Amino acid sequence: MTFKIVVRPTALAVSMQEAQSNARADVGSDGTSALDADIVRAIRTYTAEAETETNRLIMEQTWELTLDAFPAERSIKLYKPPLLAVDWVKFYDVNGEQRTLDPADYQADVKTDPGYVVLKPGRAWPATADMIGAVEVRFRCGYGANASAVPDGISGFILARVQEHFETGGQPKNEYIRRLLWSEVYYA
Repeated sequence: MTFKIVVRPTALAVSMQEAQSNARADVGSDGTSALDADIVRAIRTYTAEAETETNRLIMEQTWELTLDAFPAERSIKLYKPPLLAVDWVKFYDVNGEQRTLDPADYQADVKTDPGYVVLKPGRAWPATADMIGAVEVRFRCGYGANASAVPDGISGFILARVQEHFETGGQPKNEYIRRLLWSEVYYA
């Protein structure tokens, strides 16, 4: 089982204006500051920290899971919560030809953490070629495409860490900030 990122998130997990305010940046009439590049780097760093702490992906991104065969179970677990959608399931058939599994044969379980690809009743996984990487699942995960989709506890954590970063040179000052993430932690 291998996970590979296909499309990295492009949006930031918090708005630039909020982060500039928390960083106490002098913002010009054009909405920019001399610290903007450092602020963006800090937002991305603390977003990654929040992802590590919660075992969740925050901003929408596309991943691919590769398996050597379909599982014996009726579902494939996608260990990158929260799952937004399954784009496709592809496989190499017994003749070595790549095919796309009909979406009518499965559904994406986006309600549970982690998400799953689940066979519909009366359906079965097709036979695959005996090869490495015979099955590929492309899926999108994260809370959404923009900062408004991020839960308050996570955005609050990121903004607090940005503020600490610019006040104390990146050294954590408040040991209680991590508590903002507790409601979002996924235990694998």
